[in-house]
Amino acid sequence: MKTLLVLKKAAEKIPYPIGKFTSYVPHSLRLGREYRKFARLIPHYKNASPNERLEYTLLYLNDIVNFAQKNIPFYQKLYGKLPIEIKALKDFEELPIITKIQVREYSQESKGSMLINTGGTSGEPMSFYIDGKAWAREWAHMHFIWGLRGYKPTDLMVTMLGKDLGSKLYQYNAVHNEIKINPYIYSRSNAGEIFDLFKKLPIKYFQGYPSSIYNFFRELAVSLGDEDRRYISSKIKCLFLSSEFPLLYMVDYLKNIWNLNYISWYGHSEMCVLAYDKYNGLNYRPFPTYGYAENNGGMLCGTSFHNYDMPLIRYATGDLIESKQDSAGMIEYFYITAGREGDFIEDKFGRRISLTALVFGRHHKIFNYADYLQISHDNKGDVTFYVSFAGKEKIPIGEVNRYFDLDGLNIDSKFVYLKKPVLTKAGKLKLRVTIDDIKNMEMHSQ
Repeated sequence: MKTLLVLKKAAEKIPYPIGKFTSYVPHSLRLGREYRKFARLIPHYKNASPNERLEYTLLYLNDIVNFAQKNIPFYQKLYGKLPIEIKALKDFEELPIITKIQVREYSQESKGSMLINTGGTSGEPMSFYIDGKAWAREWAHMHFIWGLRGYKPTDLMVTMLGKDLGSKLYQYNAVHNEIKINPYIYSRSNAGEIFDLFKKLPIKYFQGYPSSIYNFFRELAVSLGDEDRRYISSKIKCLFLSSEFPLLYMVDYLKNIWNLNYISWYGHSEMCVLAYDKYNGLNYRPFPTYGYAENNGGMLCGTSFHNYDMPLIRYATGDLIESKQDSAGMIEYFYITAGREGDFIEDKFGRRISLTALVFGRHHKIFNYADYLQISHDNKGDVTFYVSFAGKEKIPIGEVNRYFDLDGLNIDSKFVYLKKPVLTKAGKLKLRVTIDDIKNMEMHSQ
């Protein structure tokens, strides 16, 4: 493992003219048999009949449940000693759901090949183990998704995934044939250097968190002329929107102002569910070769098929969904209805209001002028709206309340201008923030 880390760090120092040749080494050789296996299975089961996918699913559900019951104390306590046979999906649905709280306790008694940490944006951090072949499977699935938009590993990609590069604006990484962009440096202040980067290198794709990519292009638009903007747009074949749910106002801006195509996918560090939005309708189609996705009363639950180091079976992801079932009773595609279950505020009477509905469902006029909108909610009935502009403030702070539609809501509202939005440590835009998040940021309030 240490040798691999040393090699990886060394590869990050190789310049593009030399490093680009490493991209010609196929991933089937780099990642081995597991990658090759799933590179074959994925397209097969994508085109398989619902009954064939069901047969595959029941096989793996039986394997992982029986293994867990025989070998893992957590599941031995949870399931008891009676043998479990899953002949149909309804048999599997009789097993108990497990929560993040249970997984945190479960991980304390587990061991495995790799320890992973997650939970920054959900507010429920936890650690868990994945098996040694997990990344080979992950890359096989990701390359399939990207391939739907014509991507090949020899294509140069820009990525913006939270990597702090210090004072550097960008850095080439030969391991993945990518140009890493520093999300913590304003693109509008470095527009000339960014334009030159696109002009001198054959960049074809751009991957990042939707909010980070949105920030990048909003700031860039302030400093670039129409001709330069069109040139950059012409270079990018597709945006790859990862990790976050792509909010409609963000993708509308990227499509309508920058004329950029995109594809997004749903996934999480726990590696239970991976699903892709092939037609850009926010309908996510889960991979049957990855794990089992189910709609349990509107909650997305997932089961990892291949992680025998620390299986997660009927794991509650925290995401609320609506779904369409296929003829075999499995999810054909799902739509995320309200983000994380905890993404709510309470009005004066304790009624919960979805942040998605409050912020994006009311079509506030502020979105015609502001570039970023965030919310804090520390006390019942009190909501503070934080507004940021990529350029100059377009509305006097004393008038901004007129650009919000808050009629019929039993809340007391306050409006604050920020010079820049609050980001997570990974560079993501947070919809909900806390007072601690903004303590050191310059602002003036109404």
